Amino acid sequence: MPAERKIGADRRVTVVLVDEESLIRAGLTQTLSQGGLEVVGEAGDGNDAVELVLDLRPDVVLIDLRLRGLSGVEVIEQLGLLAPASRTLVLARTEENRVLEAIIAGASGYILKSAAPEAIISAVIATAAGESVLSSQIAGKLLRRIRDLEIPVTATSDHAASAIRAILTERELQIFALLASGNSNQEIGRELALSTNTVSNHITSILAELQLENRIQAAVRAVRTGIA
Repeated sequence: MPAERKIGADRRVTVVLVDEESLIRAGLTQTLSQGGLEVVGEAGDGNDAVELVLDLRPDVVLIDLRLRGLSGVEVIEQLGLLAPASRTLVLARTEENRVLEAIIAGASGYILKSAAPEAIISAVIATAAGESVLSSQIAGKLLRRIRDLEIPVTATSDHAASAIRAILTERELQIFALLASGNSNQEIGRELALSTNTVSNHITSILAELQLENRIQAAVRAVRTGIA
């Protein structure tokens, strides 16, 4: 049995599974348990999922988007308002448009149902830690959608951009702008001739200094302020 995967010093990462298919939930429960995670509840219906998460307050909600009752996107929207500490990770069949809608609604990212068990475990752990789980393709689509939705840069966003430039170092500003293109740490490292670890450390610093939870929020902020 692998070592337990913990979110803190004294407990394991807790997960609620939301999927219409009981066989898939059973398989995921086994996979996550073998990876040291704790599945504390299951739901096959969107309405039930909201009630269950509000009752259990798990670290991560692993959710399919095709549900009875409320859709997965509607569940994610409600949980963002009612249980923001429970991060949502989409369990996707494909990199479909609904994945993009779910991320805009507040999901931390997605993992394909066809992914290897260890990849699913790693994605859940990353989500619990506040990271975003996105392919560069989906991240790029997300930022293009945000650019399409946003009004032109205003005096207010200009002021916000100035504040960010005053807070971040020149190197951090470079990385901050590249996040808005959906680049991975490795891609940013290649672009700026930095190691992946150095990029990761800079991103951690950027998030802390700008009081952001994850790189999705950072990318959105970069676009909205006109920095990217």
